[in-house]
Amino acid sequence: MKQIPALWFVLYVSCALCKVQIMRLELARPGAQPASWHAWPDEVQRAYNKLRDSTAWWLLVEGDGASNGLGQNLAEAQALQYQAAFRYPRSYRQVHHVGLPGDAGFCSQCDVPYCERHWCAPAPSSKQKCPRGHSR
Repeated sequence: MKQIPALWFVLYVSCALCKVQIMRLELARPGAQPASWHAWPDEVQRAYNKLRDSTAWWLLVEGDGASNGLGQNLAEAQALQYQAAFRYPRSYRQVHHVGLPGDAGFCSQCDVPYCERHWCAPAPSSKQKCPRGHSR
């Protein structure tokens, strides 16, 4: 049987405690439209078409404190880094390597992601801490 490569890589990162979605990442292969394309209004599709390089991968990031709007073009090497970072078992080290803002909610010591509700700051000017007390 011949394996057919997927057109998209869509990933949802959820909080380890409450399971709320923290981040959504989507990688579209060169020449493919994002999986959510058909839900976009016409003006958004036109804006995307102006930005898109059909020979490059396309990355969309949406989540707690991180968004790249309509997305961005990526070289294949970068796309492969994102895919590798989110393979199971996921870890802080893998995710941190790609440089997403807030490390997709991962705690460097717990090695699991938490949502903004579970990353709390004891005082307004202090660093956020995970439920186990590790600083972000």
